Amino acid sequence: MRGGTEDGGDPFPCASSPEGCADPAPPPRPDVPSPVSARDFCRNVGYLCADLTQHAEIQLRRWHPIGRAMVVHVPLPDIDDPTAARNLQRAAAQGIRAWNNQPFPLLADLRGDRNPDFGIRWTASMGGSQIGLARIRWSEMDGLGVDYLELGIVSADGQRAWADPNQIRLAAAHEMGHALGLGHSDSDRDVMYPTNTATSVSARDRRSMEVLYKTPDGTLIQR
Repeated sequence: MRGGTEDGGDPFPCASSPEGCADPAPPPRPDVPSPVSARDFCRNVGYLCADLTQHAEIQLRRWHPIGRAMVVHVPLPDIDDPTAARNLQRAAAQGIRAWNNQPFPLLADLRGDRNPDFGIRWTASMGGSQIGLARIRWSEMDGLGVDYLELGIVSADGQRAWADPNQIRLAAAHEMGHALGLGHSDSDRDVMYPTNTATSVSARDRRSMEVLYKTPDGTLIQR
């Protein structure tokens, strides 16, 4: 408390110093983890430290425990080809489920009759070769949150009318990885590599997720 007493009387006296009276430094918050050295942390952690090649420090951000299954709404794309729409919806759901039980159960809600934590938005085209995007947010108090995942309906290569379901599956898995807190991998064999070069979630993807959720949320890794 600053500038008063708990009983409403005179202000607390401050300790004398050559600089005069100053508020004492606030005590450290017990729920904020202390920074850790990359030398101590970055062994056998998958690619959690990959961004340290470009940055002096990185912060690990993840969901706080939710104590239940996470629900992701996967609607049908609004297109005039029912078969293509169902194929894209199923592919997106498969990508979401690729992270099931890592770190908690995941439910892909195709019917829209559950209360979702977030959902997928389909868009006609995202421009260039991009086919996926995760809109995420984070705070020390609440941890990670997701506004939505965005997937492109139209083929990015221009060779077909609709996106390739296999590419949508991989894009959904990639964006779901971001939604759970992972950054990009530095290996093209991982689904979290910036482009769709993997075929599935890799052992290294799973190791990265495992370590992320064993590490206190908000941990700062310093090079």
